[in-house]
Amino acid sequence: MPTITWDGCFAHCARRVMELLATTDGESDSFLIVFDGDPPPPPDWLVSSKARLLATGRCSGPAVARNLAAESADGEILVFVDADVELHRDAIGRIRRHFENDSQLDAVFGSYDDSPTAPGLVSQFRNLLHHHTHSSHAGPIRSFWAGCGAMRRSRFRALGGFDSRYKRPSIEDIELGMRLAAAGGQLLLDPTILCTHHKHWSLSSVVVTDIRQRALPWSRLLRRRPNQPVGLNLTPTARLSGVLTLVLVACLITQPWLGLAGWGALACLLALLWLNRSFYRFCLRARGPGFMLGAIPLHLLYFLYSSLTYGVVAVESWVQPERAPDPAAPTP
Repeated sequence: MPTITWDGCFAHCARRVMELLATTDGESDSFLIVFDGDPPPPPDWLVSSKARLLATGRCSGPAVARNLAAESADGEILVFVDADVELHRDAIGRIRRHFENDSQLDAVFGSYDDSPTAPGLVSQFRNLLHHHTHSSHAGPIRSFWAGCGAMRRSRFRALGGFDSRYKRPSIEDIELGMRLAAAGGQLLLDPTILCTHHKHWSLSSVVVTDIRQRALPWSRLLRRRPNQPVGLNLTPTARLSGVLTLVLVACLITQPWLGLAGWGALACLLALLWLNRSFYRFCLRARGPGFMLGAIPLHLLYFLYSSLTYGVVAVESWVQPERAPDPAAPTP
């Protein structure tokens, strides 16, 4: 969850949600804004709205903030929206219909659209990768995404909500989805529930965030729950791509001393291009050949540091299995 300010992107996205709630037929719908910390005086547009402002009192992370909102909510369906996403006009209606039409459904979530507002190769790549991943896995799922997702309040409360030990934006939503699936819950990914992401990414922020706030806690979570299947970023194709990227780098490093390593690197690269051809074709269609060529090395870099991080956690668990770090423990 990004730092919330009352103006700019947050004000635009918040007003969008209030506008959508006003056009739906849910008279009992309510809108809660949670400020993670001690908020400044609210602006006039917020004071005059029907939104309720809550605050954690100190910076505690999105898990605590969302739990606070869930405790204060009156309705049976909890809809979570990040502060930097703008819901599409039909998003809330689609969420409502899913729960109305399927009494067994416990949670549903959507996806970023393919029109992120931040310019630049890195920002466009990062957001389009998310869009393609979610769009490619429509249907029953064993994960959850709180950027634009909903869950039955009764199920949420029965599970204890988000794990408050995640003190920064991390995988608290994924972990909750895994717990819900393990408890027999029914979760659905509907990529037609769309929102526009307004976040700007730099190369350094992508790498640091992915390693510190995603790859490390996620790898630790998987080491502690090895028999619980998950999808999305951990498909067999993604895992094989990670291994091939490591071999590719190893071949490139050893090529000056081992001539055949160059052929190995070429074979790995061709295999990676084939395995991920769906995403690269999507990049080509969405932004053209120049963007696709720029996205390929960024994608391989993503596979590289994700795989290396999992390897570090595996060694960490092997060396000190009795002291395996808790997945929610804050990263130094």
